[in-house]
Amino acid sequence: MKRYILDTNIVSDLQTDTNRGSKILEKLKNLDADDEVSVFIIVLYGLNNITDKSQKEAVEQGIEFIKEYLSIIPLDMKEVEIFANLKSKYKQATGINKNAIKRDNLDLLIASTAIALDAIIVSDDTIFEKLMEIEPTLKYENWL
Repeated sequence: MKRYILDTNIVSDLQTDTNRGSKILEKLKNLDADDEVSVFIIVLYGLNNITDKSQKEAVEQGIEFIKEYLSIIPLDMKEVEIFANLKSKYKQATGINKNAIKRDNLDLLIASTAIALDAIIVSDDTIFEKLMEIEPTLKYENWL
Protein backbone atom coordinates (compact mmCIF):
# COMPACT_ATOMS: atom_id res chain seq x y z
CA MET A 1 0.00 0.00 0.00
CA LYS A 2 1.17 3.48 -0.87
CA ARG A 3 -0.14 6.72 0.52
CA TYR A 4 -0.32 9.77 -1.75
CA ILE A 5 -0.85 13.40 -0.78
CA LEU A 6 -2.07 15.60 -3.64
CA ASP A 7 -0.71 19.13 -3.77
CA THR A 8 -2.90 22.14 -4.57
CA ASN A 9 -1.77 22.38 -8.20
CA ILE A 10 -2.72 18.74 -8.85
CA VAL A 11 -6.24 19.15 -7.43
CA SER A 12 -6.61 22.42 -9.33
CA ASP A 13 -5.47 20.82 -12.60
CA LEU A 14 -7.93 17.98 -12.10
CA GLN A 15 -10.70 20.57 -12.21
CA THR A 16 -9.41 23.28 -14.59
CA ASP A 17 -7.07 21.80 -17.20
CA THR A 18 -8.50 19.02 -19.34
CA ASN A 19 -5.14 17.83 -20.73
CA ARG A 20 -3.27 17.87 -17.42
CA GLY A 21 -6.36 16.73 -15.56
CA SER A 22 -6.67 13.71 -17.86
CA LYS A 23 -3.09 12.67 -17.08
CA ILE A 24 -3.74 12.93 -13.35
CA LEU A 25 -7.04 11.07 -13.60
CA GLU A 26 -5.33 8.27 -15.54
CA LYS A 27 -2.71 7.93 -12.79
CA LEU A 28 -5.43 7.84 -10.13
CA LYS A 29 -7.27 5.10 -12.02
CA ASN A 30 -4.09 3.00 -12.23
CA LEU A 31 -3.30 3.05 -8.51
CA ASP A 32 -3.56 -0.21 -6.60
CA ALA A 33 -6.86 -0.82 -4.84
CA ASP A 34 -5.26 -0.50 -1.40
CA ASP A 35 -3.43 2.77 -2.19
CA GLU A 36 -4.67 5.78 -0.28
CA VAL A 37 -5.06 9.29 -1.74
CA SER A 38 -5.39 12.28 0.57
CA VAL A 39 -4.90 16.01 0.76
CA PHE A 40 -3.35 17.99 3.58
CA ILE A 41 -5.72 20.54 5.13
CA ILE A 42 -3.47 23.32 3.80
CA VAL A 43 -4.49 22.38 0.23
CA LEU A 44 -8.00 23.61 0.99
CA TYR A 45 -6.44 26.90 2.07
CA GLY A 46 -4.44 27.02 -1.16
CA LEU A 47 -7.50 26.38 -3.29
CA ASN A 48 -9.47 29.06 -1.47
CA ASN A 49 -6.69 31.56 -2.22
CA ILE A 50 -6.89 31.16 -6.00
CA THR A 51 -8.16 34.57 -7.06
CA ASP A 52 -8.61 34.04 -10.80
CA LYS A 53 -12.33 34.62 -11.29
CA SER A 54 -12.41 32.38 -14.36
CA GLN A 55 -11.31 29.48 -12.13
CA LYS A 56 -13.72 30.19 -9.27
CA GLU A 57 -16.25 27.52 -10.26
CA ALA A 58 -13.54 24.93 -10.89
CA VAL A 59 -11.96 25.69 -7.52
CA GLU A 60 -15.30 25.25 -5.79
CA GLN A 61 -15.70 21.92 -7.61
CA GLY A 62 -12.18 20.97 -6.51
CA ILE A 63 -13.08 21.59 -2.89
CA GLU A 64 -16.26 19.52 -3.26
CA PHE A 65 -14.24 16.75 -4.96
CA ILE A 66 -11.85 16.68 -1.99
CA LYS A 67 -14.66 16.56 0.55
CA GLU A 68 -16.44 13.77 -1.31
CA TYR A 69 -13.61 11.50 -2.46
CA LEU A 70 -10.43 12.17 -0.49
CA SER A 71 -9.45 12.06 3.12
CA ILE A 72 -8.24 15.32 4.61
CA ILE A 73 -5.12 15.19 6.77
CA PRO A 74 -5.15 17.61 9.73
CA LEU A 75 -2.10 19.47 11.03
CA ASP A 76 -0.42 17.62 13.85
CA MET A 77 2.40 18.45 16.29
CA LYS A 78 4.66 15.86 14.68
CA GLU A 79 4.42 17.72 11.35
CA VAL A 80 5.16 21.03 13.07
CA GLU A 81 8.36 19.60 14.58
CA ILE A 82 9.47 18.17 11.23
CA PHE A 83 8.58 21.49 9.57
CA ALA A 84 10.92 23.45 11.84
CA ASN A 85 13.80 21.08 11.12
CA LEU A 86 13.10 20.93 7.37
CA LYS A 87 12.81 24.71 7.09
CA SER A 88 16.15 25.12 8.82
CA LYS A 89 17.81 22.58 6.48
CA TYR A 90 16.22 24.28 3.46
CA LYS A 91 17.51 27.71 4.53
CA GLN A 92 21.02 26.35 5.01
CA ALA A 93 21.04 24.43 1.72
CA THR A 94 19.64 27.20 -0.46
CA GLY A 95 20.80 30.36 1.30
CA ILE A 96 17.26 31.72 0.90
CA ASN A 97 16.53 34.78 3.03
CA LYS A 98 13.83 34.81 5.69
CA ASN A 99 11.44 36.95 3.64
CA ALA A 100 11.72 34.80 0.52
CA ILE A 101 11.22 31.55 2.43
CA LYS A 102 7.77 32.70 3.57
CA ARG A 103 6.32 31.85 0.14
CA ASP A 104 7.61 28.28 0.59
CA ASN A 105 6.11 27.70 4.04
CA LEU A 106 2.99 25.91 2.79
CA ASP A 107 5.04 23.56 0.59
CA LEU A 108 7.36 22.92 3.53
CA LEU A 109 4.33 22.03 5.67
CA ILE A 110 3.04 19.65 2.99
CA ALA A 111 6.50 18.05 2.75
CA SER A 112 6.64 17.72 6.55
CA THR A 113 3.28 15.98 6.54
CA ALA A 114 4.41 13.56 3.83
CA ILE A 115 7.54 12.75 5.83
CA ALA A 116 5.56 12.21 9.03
CA LEU A 117 3.08 9.89 7.29
CA ASP A 118 5.61 8.17 5.01
CA ALA A 119 3.52 9.38 2.08
CA ILE A 120 4.35 10.45 -1.46
CA ILE A 121 3.67 14.05 -2.47
CA VAL A 122 2.10 14.38 -5.90
CA SER A 123 2.84 17.83 -7.28
CA ASP A 124 4.14 19.81 -10.22
CA ASP A 125 6.20 22.12 -7.98
CA THR A 126 9.97 21.84 -8.35
CA ILE A 127 10.55 22.77 -4.71
CA PHE A 128 9.83 19.15 -3.78
CA GLU A 129 12.72 17.96 -5.96
CA LYS A 130 15.02 20.34 -4.06
CA LEU A 131 13.62 19.19 -0.73
CA MET A 132 14.26 15.53 -1.61
CA GLU A 133 17.94 16.39 -2.02
CA ILE A 134 17.95 17.99 1.44
CA GLU A 135 15.74 15.40 3.15
CA PRO A 136 16.07 11.90 1.67
CA THR A 137 13.04 10.56 3.57
CA LEU A 138 10.78 12.79 1.45
CA LYS A 139 9.04 11.03 -1.44
CA TYR A 140 7.78 12.99 -4.43
CA GLU A 141 6.18 12.19 -7.79
CA ASN A 142 5.18 14.47 -10.63
CA TRP A 143 2.32 12.83 -12.52
CA LEU A 144 2.53 15.42 -15.27
